[in-house]
Amino acid sequence: MKLIHLILMGLAFLSITQPAVAQQSADANEEGRGAYKTRTMYNMEKYWDSEIVCKNPHKGWELHFFDNGISQYGTRLKPDDYLEDFPGLSNIYLRLGWSYLEPEEGKYNWQIIDTVIDRWVAHGYKISFRITCKETDNLIFATPKWVMQAGAKGSFPKESKSGNWAPDYGDPIFLEKLENFHKAFAARYAHKSWLEYIDIGSIGEWGEGHTSASGWYDVPVWVVKKHIEMYRRCYPDNVLILSDDYMGQRNADDGADDEILACAMKNHLGFRDDSSCVNWYAKLGFGYSTIRSPEIFNLVWDNIPVVLESEHYSIIKRNDFWDNGKRFEKGIEETHASFISFHHWPREWLSENPELAKRLANKCGYWYFPKYAVLPDTLRKYSTHNYLRMTWENHGVAPAYHHYDLRLQLTDQVTGKQTVLALTESNNRTWMPERIVGEEYTLNLPATLESGKYDIKIGLFDPGYGEEIAIRLALKPSRRSADGYYKLGEIIVR
Repeated sequence: MKLIHLILMGLAFLSITQPAVAQQSADANEEGRGAYKTRTMYNMEKYWDSEIVCKNPHKGWELHFFDNGISQYGTRLKPDDYLEDFPGLSNIYLRLGWSYLEPEEGKYNWQIIDTVIDRWVAHGYKISFRITCKETDNLIFATPKWVMQAGAKGSFPKESKSGNWAPDYGDPIFLEKLENFHKAFAARYAHKSWLEYIDIGSIGEWGEGHTSASGWYDVPVWVVKKHIEMYRRCYPDNVLILSDDYMGQRNADDGADDEILACAMKNHLGFRDDSSCVNWYAKLGFGYSTIRSPEIFNLVWDNIPVVLESEHYSIIKRNDFWDNGKRFEKGIEETHASFISFHHWPREWLSENPELAKRLANKCGYWYFPKYAVLPDTLRKYSTHNYLRMTWENHGVAPAYHHYDLRLQLTDQVTGKQTVLALTESNNRTWMPERIVGEEYTLNLPATLESGKYDIKIGLFDPGYGEEIAIRLALKPSRRSADGYYKLGEIIVR
C-alpha cells in the first residue's frame, strides 16, 4: 500500500496543469508555487545549484597529513593554514608507523598525533587513522624494535632497499604486542566524536596487505583473519576499512581471496582502494579507472563507506596519466566512494585542480537535491490531515551512512516567531543514488500556533555526537537562512 501511495503521489505532481498555474498570484509564482485543487506544490528544481560546494559530514576530501611517516604532507602548511578554502575537505588522515606511538613497551607517545588532532578538530575536521607495521622508507622499524627484541620473529628482506624489518605477521609475540597496543589506542580514541574510521593496516607494505617490497609472498589466510578479528575486538563500534590489496594482490589463485572477503564481510568492514591512477594497473588491463576489483566495493557501498586514494600526484604527472582527473573521477563512480584523497602537498595540488576539487567534493558520497514539496493549501490547527510530501534526489555516488533529522520551520511573517516540527517519518538513509524517493510526513501543529501567514522552510541536520551540523542541500544560497533552513515558500495557518 505504501508503494501505491507513493505512485499516486507522483501522479498528483504530474497532474498539475498549466491553467492551474496561470491562476497563481505574483507572489506565489515567485516562490515556485503551484495550486492544484486543495494542494500547493513547491517546485524546488528552479532553485537547484550544482556549482555550490555542499561541504557535509561523513564524506568529502581527506588530507594525508601524515603519509607513511611524519614529514609529509601536512607539515608544509603554515601554522595558521587550515585549508578552509579547500572544497569539501572534511577529514584528516594520519598514517604512520606503530613505532612512533609506542617507542617503548607500554610507554606511549600520543602527543605526536594529539597535537595534530587538537588543532584540526578545533576547526571542525574529523580524523581517521592507519597504524602500520612495515614501511619501505627510512623507518627501519615501523613495528617497534623492542617487539623484535622481545622474541617476535621477522626478517630484513633483501628486496627492501632501505633494509626495513618485516615482522612475521602470524608470530604470537608480535600478535600479542600488537593487540595490546590497539587496546590502548582504542581506550584513548575509539569513542571520540571526531573519529571517522580506522584502517586495518597491520600487514604488508604501508599496511596495504601485500608484500611487494618483502619478497611478494602470500601472508597465510589464517593470519589475515586473525588481524581482522583482532581489530574488530578492539574497535567493536567503529567503522573499519580494509584495503582491497589484502585480497587482490595475492599470488596463488587458491580461493584465499574469497575466504578473506568472507571474513571481511562477516566483520562488517568497508573497503578502500589505494591504487587509483596507478599506471601499472592500466598496463595490466584494468581499464581507464585502473580499479582492479570494483565488484567488491559493490558488496558494501550501500551500507558502509568506501575510501578511494589516488597514486602519488607527482608520479601521475610524470607518467602523463592524470587526464584532468577524469580517471580518478571514473574510479569514484565505480567504487561509490564517500572519502577521496591524493598523495601530495595540498596547496600545490589545489592550485592545479581548483575546479576538479569542487566537482568531486560534491560527487563523492551523498549530494541531496529536494525536487518537489506538496502541502495542503492551508494548514489547519487541530486537523489530522496536515502533511508535507517531498521528493528527493541524490546526485552523489553513495548514500549517507548516518541518519539525519529533517525538520520543518514555520516563521510568522508578522511576529517573526518560529515553530519547528520534527519530521520523524523521514529516512535519508533510503535516498540512494540515481533514485527519486518520495516521502510523506505528518505535521502535528501545536495548539499555541497563531493563525496567519508563515514562511515555510525545511532543514536537514546531523545530530552527531557533539555540536549539531546543518546539512547543505544543492539549492541556491539565497534560499538558505543562517540557521541552516531552506525556504520552500509561504503557507496560511488557520
